[in-house]
Amino acid sequence: MKLKFNYIIILAFAAFFSCTKGFEEMNETPDKPSISTLTIPGLFNGISKDITNGNDALNIYLLLDLTNQQAVQNEVTSTAIYNAGLWNSYYPVLFDYKKLQDLINNSPAKAEYSNVKFIADILMASKTLQMLDFYGDIPYTQAGMADNLESRRPAYDKQVDIYKSVLADLKSAAEGIKIGDATQISIGNSDSFLKNDFTAWIRFANALRLRYAVRLYEKEQALASEIITDIIGGNKPLPMNQDPAALEKNNFGFWPGKVAPVVTTDRLWSSFAENSISKIRMSSNVWAQMSSNNNTDGSGIFDPRTKVWFMTNNADLWVPQPQNHSVIDGGDPYPGDGARPAIGADADNKYASFNVNLLFNGRQNYPYLIISEADVYFLKAEIYQRGLGVAKDVAAAKTAYEAGIKSSIDFWYAMSWITNLPTKPTPAEITTFLNVPSVAYNGADDADAFKKIVTQAWLSAIWNPMEGWALVRRTGLTPKDPTYTPLVRPNKVPYPADEELNNRTNWLAALGGTALSLDQQAQIKVYWMP
Repeated sequence: MKLKFNYIIILAFAAFFSCTKGFEEMNETPDKPSISTLTIPGLFNGISKDITNGNDALNIYLLLDLTNQQAVQNEVTSTAIYNAGLWNSYYPVLFDYKKLQDLINNSPAKAEYSNVKFIADILMASKTLQMLDFYGDIPYTQAGMADNLESRRPAYDKQVDIYKSVLADLKSAAEGIKIGDATQISIGNSDSFLKNDFTAWIRFANALRLRYAVRLYEKEQALASEIITDIIGGNKPLPMNQDPAALEKNNFGFWPGKVAPVVTTDRLWSSFAENSISKIRMSSNVWAQMSSNNNTDGSGIFDPRTKVWFMTNNADLWVPQPQNHSVIDGGDPYPGDGARPAIGADADNKYASFNVNLLFNGRQNYPYLIISEADVYFLKAEIYQRGLGVAKDVAAAKTAYEAGIKSSIDFWYAMSWITNLPTKPTPAEITTFLNVPSVAYNGADDADAFKKIVTQAWLSAIWNPMEGWALVRRTGLTPKDPTYTPLVRPNKVPYPADEELNNRTNWLAALGGTALSLDQQAQIKVYWMP
């Protein structure tokens, strides 16, 4: 078993490094920025390009399996494979962020840089919140400081304290941004994230605040209610009315084709073409949420996203791969040239797979999402259905729930770069979909309504596995194949080995004074988990 475990780690590292191909310059995260980037625009651009923690190998090997969202090849997966990636990405960015704040604070034009300061606060808050969801307690207030011995061994802050601090930063930023103020200095193309659209920046900040108000509600009800009342009751700007011409302004994340300069990358080409990954298929668990039966001709499909996300097998049939890993098929549905093999040309390919027209042809367009418009609607549906911080309103919950589903459909059918994109469903067809028994909303039944909200949020987040994993851990209501139990069910990712070696005193303190193994660390619940 030990030998098998080590062998898998070697394969996974090989996949990881291959999946970074094309991102070499973006993934450079040294201890300090170079002299050439030590400017306010340069530092900001560096932070924005490294903001999402996107990693296809992490998603495919670990997260999508834990969320029961796709069948995968590997049954033995260790969080040790992934526990340093986000960590090593985060702290150089935190250093750059603090240096950026220093430059602004010491600038004679400090007041004119206030918008830049606030949007940098939003970016850093987003990345910090991801870190908390992933690791729990982390070094924060003492981290990313000047290069001295103490800053290399920073104390760990409690997650709840960081959540409160970051949420306060988001509120200040959303309220502090000045729209239409000609005195504010523009950083031009260095804002590669939202291109100086300050209304979109406010929407992004409020969307994050709403997500974490819901996520923290059971532990910090007063704070969460205050945030929800402020945003929902105050009708603060949020993503809405999906704009096909500017998807990134309502679906926040890293869009490679929209940064300046444009990033050319084969990240999805590399990850899906890896031999150790290329056997992933459409899972039976996801298929059960999108089709009313197992008819292989697809006649039971009711979810219009199915044919955007997936494609048929070698026999042109809709056959899902068992989620429980009882059967692992071969074949090569994701060839290196990005073209789908001809029907009948790959006899080993027995199961429906992910759509190559989406994966390969969109590798320079497809985003690493942080929070989408659909995510926000599902949050609002939960808020109204459960009466979180506002009066319970099942009619408003139903409206938000259905808007979330429509927004998700609109998002995928706006991906005009997808080759062979199916015809967008008509309003009548969407109405039929919303009335399918497993989808239809019944606000009179709290348990059923909440489960359907979670199910649709989980399904919509299939391409944002970090959010899917958060839904799994927070609610326990996401669809599961009853025959499949992952060998490893971590509640968080353990700390990198370097922390035990180089920051042992603080590492021990974060673990309660006991040196825990990686598996033991992984069982510690993050703050908001029940």
